[in-house]
Amino acid sequence: MTGPSLLGWNTAVQWAQPRPAAAPFRPGVPESWAPEEPTDGSGSRMPQHSPRRRVRRAGAAGAAALALVLGLPTAASAAPGDLDPAFSGDGKVVTDVTGYENVSGMAVQPDGKIITVGDGYFDETSGDFVLVRYNADGSLDTTFGGDGIVNTDFDFNNDEARALALQPDGKIIAVGGSTSIAGYGDWVAARYNPDGSLDPTFGTGGRAVTDIDPDAIETAMTVAVQPDGRIVAAGQSLASWVVVRWNANGSLDPTFDGDGKAVTTFPGGTFASAADLALQPDGRVVVAGAGPGGVTLARYNTDGSLDPTFDGDGRATPGFGVRARGVALQPDGRIVVATGDGNVFGLARFTAGGALDPTFGSAGRVTTTFGPDSADAADVALQSDGRIVVAGRYAGDWALARYNTNGTADTSFDGDGRLTTDFGGPSEQASQVALQPDGKIVAGGVVGQANSLAADRGVARYLGGGDTTPPPQSADLSVTKSGTTTVSIGDQATYTVRVTNAASSTATATGVSLTDSLSGAGGTLISAVPSQGTCTTTATGATCALGSLAPGASATVTVTAEPRTTGTLRDTASVTGSPKDPNTGDNSAAATTSVNNARGCTIVGTSGTDTLTGGYGNDVICALSGNDTVRAGYGNDTVYGGPGNDNLDGGFGDDTMNGDRGNDVLTGYYGNDRLTTTDGVSANDTANGGSGFDTCTTDTGDTRISCP
Repeated sequence: MTGPSLLGWNTAVQWAQPRPAAAPFRPGVPESWAPEEPTDGSGSRMPQHSPRRRVRRAGAAGAAALALVLGLPTAASAAPGDLDPAFSGDGKVVTDVTGYENVSGMAVQPDGKIITVGDGYFDETSGDFVLVRYNADGSLDTTFGGDGIVNTDFDFNNDEARALALQPDGKIIAVGGSTSIAGYGDWVAARYNPDGSLDPTFGTGGRAVTDIDPDAIETAMTVAVQPDGRIVAAGQSLASWVVVRWNANGSLDPTFDGDGKAVTTFPGGTFASAADLALQPDGRVVVAGAGPGGVTLARYNTDGSLDPTFDGDGRATPGFGVRARGVALQPDGRIVVATGDGNVFGLARFTAGGALDPTFGSAGRVTTTFGPDSADAADVALQSDGRIVVAGRYAGDWALARYNTNGTADTSFDGDGRLTTDFGGPSEQASQVALQPDGKIVAGGVVGQANSLAADRGVARYLGGGDTTPPPQSADLSVTKSGTTTVSIGDQATYTVRVTNAASSTATATGVSLTDSLSGAGGTLISAVPSQGTCTTTATGATCALGSLAPGASATVTVTAEPRTTGTLRDTASVTGSPKDPNTGDNSAAATTSVNNARGCTIVGTSGTDTLTGGYGNDVICALSGNDTVRAGYGNDTVYGGPGNDNLDGGFGDDTMNGDRGNDVLTGYYGNDRLTTTDGVSANDTANGGSGFDTCTTDTGDTRISCP
């Protein structure tokens, strides 16, 4: 479908006419624009210019007026594939931060905000990571970096961002490559807090550098976060296909191929480059890219070894095309891949075993034409209903297509399953596509003059069908825990667990349930006291029904535990509730306590009711909690009754006896004894010194017998 032009920009998606040829390749262009072989991005770094933070957007009123004049779709007649007028007024946003920039990675956050990453070139040779975050309406999010834009320099000559991923806790991982003036490069990664600041718990000051080959240009092209927090990336080192796994702190994970780096070779040639990856639910990693035979896939086990159940040796080389650029996993394990070579807008589906799926398209492949000019696919995403969305380029415009599950064109999408969007520049491309929970489709890429300092970052949002039903509001429960850091045997550790509903919506969390578990140091959970609701306890844990929490509200549970041995006492809490929490990364927390034996306990009771008897030597008896009976016997003994109603008898010798909370009876019997019953409560304890010269320390009103 074609729309008229007004004031130099296209007001509707259209089949693009032939465009002028793109400018020569420059560093920093999206991977899908780059030549097959890696290029040398070296060169002297010029002084950095101040970033230009300019956003071009159409007003909603202006877009509505144009719609009426030109007969464009209005809200009442909106259809799948139409640009979404709720996004920046006309469905499109162009952000000009530096001289050259692009969108090489993009994700939609659970709160609807859109985060993008790409290169930011201040001149033709020197670039940095640039992240831009947009609100759901297309405006820049000023809670991110102060103005919606964050710039990161790795102190090399040229930094190129290639991908990003979201952690469950809202932190953002961005990866790419960094090249020195001498032409050598490393993989680089940065982790950002939700406000855009670098996370100091990752790498060095939030940045990690990984060298695959000291004599090669290297770039991480794609990244994903495992459920356990470890980070998997794939890309290239000179002409090699590489997969890397980092621990959550940015260090290389030695359990992955021995050193955290898996380099894979392919038969038939030397050049290979990974472009995209996806994590299977069982932890295996599917990687797609280019190899000697064109489109190439590989699957890895969790330890970094190739999975021999995938096409026989872990590598699938079907022998068509030039490269795979995007990959997505269906729930049934089949693998969908966007393919292209600069001229073909391709899509393929593989079985879980690595063979082309004959039930998809023609022998597993689909090629889409938009007109007489060349087209190219760059990224793929799967809708919840199984339909497939692919983004890329036709001539000089953005191109999108949507397919049914069998590979046929989805004619409910813009009438024939395909569309193009013109931002007004001569050489533009969509390089990323993502889906919102409400079905809307978000694309990102380069607009203006690609491969030049006239290139800007673009984001567009399209209606996907079913957009009139907003996603359900979600509660956002989080848990924090603080507690005693060090105790001795005979003491108790106290932990404060706080549950908060941090929802940005109006959703109240209902049925909030906290589970607390205790382990290590022979620990026993003594009590769990909630600020609201009720708790039931066992010796090793508690379950607390905390009821409902309005947005911003909190509830606390005070947990008391008692260790019996030295070591580390660990208390862990997790929370659940309704509606479903989209951010589960902060639904649990833990605290640890170091336990020593500063009292020198030689006989240790339990947290129940004990009868303890000393021997003929000098004993240190620690009875712990419970209603205990202690007979110290012979020797100069020390007795700690612990909380509870205790009966302590020193026996023969010069004994030291200590009561605690509860109604205690302390008897020195024979010897010069020291008795202490101070627990802050009057008239509840008895101190009987017995024979000898005894010292009694008691609360007011406590019963004192044979005490000076």
